[in-house]
Amino acid sequence: MMQKWRAAVDQARGGESKYKILVQAIASDIETAVLVDDQRLPPQRQVADAVGISVQTVTNAYKELERQGLVRCEVGRGSFVSRRMSDRVATYILDSPERALVDFSTARIMHTREHDRFWRDTCAELSTEEDQPWIRACRPIAGFESHREAAAHWIGQQGLNVQREDILITNGAAHGIFLALASLAGPDDVVLCEGLTDHGVIGDSQVLGFTLKGLEMDRHGIDPEHFEDMCSNERITALVCTPNLNNPTTSLMPDSRRREIADIARRFGVHIIEDDVYGPLLDEERAPPISHYLPELSFYCTSMTKSILTGMRIGFLTVPKRLALRTESILRVNSWMATPMMAEVAARWIRDGRADTLLRLQRRLLNGRQAMVSEYLSEYIQGQHPNSLNTWLGIPKHWEVDSLVRTLRQRHIAVASPDPFTVRGVPRARGIRLCVGAECTDEEMRDALASMREIFGQYPSIHEF
Repeated sequence: MMQKWRAAVDQARGGESKYKILVQAIASDIETAVLVDDQRLPPQRQVADAVGISVQTVTNAYKELERQGLVRCEVGRGSFVSRRMSDRVATYILDSPERALVDFSTARIMHTREHDRFWRDTCAELSTEEDQPWIRACRPIAGFESHREAAAHWIGQQGLNVQREDILITNGAAHGIFLALASLAGPDDVVLCEGLTDHGVIGDSQVLGFTLKGLEMDRHGIDPEHFEDMCSNERITALVCTPNLNNPTTSLMPDSRRREIADIARRFGVHIIEDDVYGPLLDEERAPPISHYLPELSFYCTSMTKSILTGMRIGFLTVPKRLALRTESILRVNSWMATPMMAEVAARWIRDGRADTLLRLQRRLLNGRQAMVSEYLSEYIQGQHPNSLNTWLGIPKHWEVDSLVRTLRQRHIAVASPDPFTVRGVPRARGIRLCVGAECTDEEMRDALASMREIFGQYPSIHEF
């Protein structure tokens, strides 16, 4: 292996950086599985002697591999292969359904015939209209005024009053969060988030190169004291958080804590990037977003994918006025503009009430599914809300997470381990995420939950095959 690295370095042309060539050689071995997940890399001095370069050059290469998310460096232990979260998510959350499998690994809404009917009716309406500017538009980048007006109404229902001029239409909430982070953070920046957070934020850190650090949490979300302590001791650029139904823990931040987080962020000049993709699922009486208390430093993002229709990948991002031009320019480079056709459908559903109808339906269906989880697995529940897409389950003491997840898969049940949600440096949680929107009948779900209860109560096999 190191002979190949030496050959690559020896073939360097004049002016080529040896450390970059070494980075490429090691990255190639990781991507082709010559080096596998969690494999320890050779000590830096050993590599330096074998390749014929300085230890400092090897150190620079290892640091760059760590920045790219391909290697994790642990003080006192060494450097280990760690494929990027964006590469690993599919091993934790299924990309495609498997036959005879109850898939609790993917967070999604419950799809019904009502969803199909609304979609077909909308397509029929569109087919009769002569003037359809959204199918030929290449401007405005921020979105049609009518679409931004509908977005302002939707955001207003979540407790945040904004002007349409402060809103960008995006291709879903993940796109919006990426735009916000790209507007603020680069390789020299530190961004904070919940210790257990959406895997997309972890992937964003690896793409944009900023340092991501997880904050301590309790059942109400981020611990304000830890947030303040971090701000007091480091230069923090931004906090990314999900106050409403955190993914995966379902924590719900009370109003008093939102005010406290906003006050700390204001004192230290820390931007807030608020992911409220699950907020619409809550009942009408909800605490205002953190962004309500800190508009001058806040990005607020919500969408319709996790509440109205899975394929409606449209997001609404509010931007602080002083960063509006910068974020819009990144949107222009990143995707030019969000898909106007889908934005038109979303705007119509907001205006004519179909979105609210589907929202009420979704809440009722999720309430029923969450009640089933409580019926079968109540003693293991660590985080749950009647309107949440998922439940956070604790692991019995006699099980290890990986062993339990494998055993459930053998029984045709898929759940998500804590790994895709765990920020580097945060202890691994003894929990699994169970998503209640699985595409199965209620009877199939009851059977799967009964199997889970049975497995939780058993002791694992001595040998696993």
